[in-house]
Amino acid sequence: MSSRLPGLALRNVGRNSRRSLITGTTIVFGVSMVLLVRGFTVGMSEMMTDDVVQGRSGAIQVHRAGYIENIDSVPTRLNLPYDDALRLKMVAVPHVKGVTGRITFNGLVSNGSQQTMFIGRGLDLAHEGEACPKARTLVSKGEPLEVSDDAAMVLLGVELGESFHVAPGQMVTLQSTSPGGRANALDLKLKGLTTSSFPFENKRVVTLPLAAAQQLVGLDGRVTEYVLSVDDLAFLDQTAEALRVMLGPEYEVHTWRELQPFVRDLISRQDFVLGAIAFVLLIIVLTGIINTMLMSVFERVREIGTLLAIGVRRAQVLQMFLIEAAVIGALGGLGGALLGRLMVFGFAVNGIAIKLSGVSGSNVLRPFVSPAFTIGAVLVALLGAVGAALWPALRASRLNPVEALRS
Repeated sequence: MSSRLPGLALRNVGRNSRRSLITGTTIVFGVSMVLLVRGFTVGMSEMMTDDVVQGRSGAIQVHRAGYIENIDSVPTRLNLPYDDALRLKMVAVPHVKGVTGRITFNGLVSNGSQQTMFIGRGLDLAHEGEACPKARTLVSKGEPLEVSDDAAMVLLGVELGESFHVAPGQMVTLQSTSPGGRANALDLKLKGLTTSSFPFENKRVVTLPLAAAQQLVGLDGRVTEYVLSVDDLAFLDQTAEALRVMLGPEYEVHTWRELQPFVRDLISRQDFVLGAIAFVLLIIVLTGIINTMLMSVFERVREIGTLLAIGVRRAQVLQMFLIEAAVIGALGGLGGALLGRLMVFGFAVNGIAIKLSGVSGSNVLRPFVSPAFTIGAVLVALLGAVGAALWPALRASRLNPVEALRS
């Protein structure tokens, strides 16, 4: 009899087609939705990470020791030499793809009749694309800075520029001090007004070529930070540790996760919420399986009683119900995996344009589900169906044959 159980279970699945279809459809829906949620979770996380790593802070930053602890005061005194020798040493570290230098400083900006404080960003336009290949400064008026521009060009945040009533082509004056306290000022031509979803950047940030920033704050040949890109984020921590060993204790090395805790925590919260949604979908599927299998037991009481009466052991009745659940779970899981991957592929091909806060503009969300997760979802559907059917199957195997036949 044991050898005939799989065939009998398959026959029962086909014989009770409506019930099997309800259960299978529930599993297909649950698995496909779990894959879709997972695809959007991975796609959103990768998009946000990509926005930060390739469009903002880079994957890794190197500063003088103690810089991050004093970041609120923008400590230009904790600066670094900016030369090809040090850049090449960093590029030589495995998985480092590109290196650029920046200066972050503060000061006063004036249009001749008004002045206010600003945060300055001096960029090495020749190498900025190596560390942040997707960095794009959004300019609402005028034009962005180009490598070919001379050092006398500057960009102002849009609200800062509008409050000063200045337009591209007009002059503004930047004032700052060197690490030693020497005051300096530069007259620069406004090339454009930058726009950002961060109100602070619109109101306070000034962007200028690295050479102009070095001249203004008296840091010729020096920068306040190195920004690095890596060829594979899977080796991010390993690369950061190699840089720490190579550079020594005079320098501190931070990954983007340490530099952007808000984004890191936002991704974690997003993963948790979407993971909870996927878990709820799984519970709904398992509940549907339990209800359907219990219905099957109630409808087949006389059949179960007959099987027990002709000598079928209780363990074999249990196995038969579990095999039925496994078949439905496997078919439903495979169907849900196929449907889910088709939906994910459809969204990924066209992409979904999403506006993230920050300077890198519109981003494209492309959902993605790995083959390993797809296989895992099918296995969970199979094991979940068997686990959900266990209680109804035990109930069926414990029926009294005489009472079952009288039912």
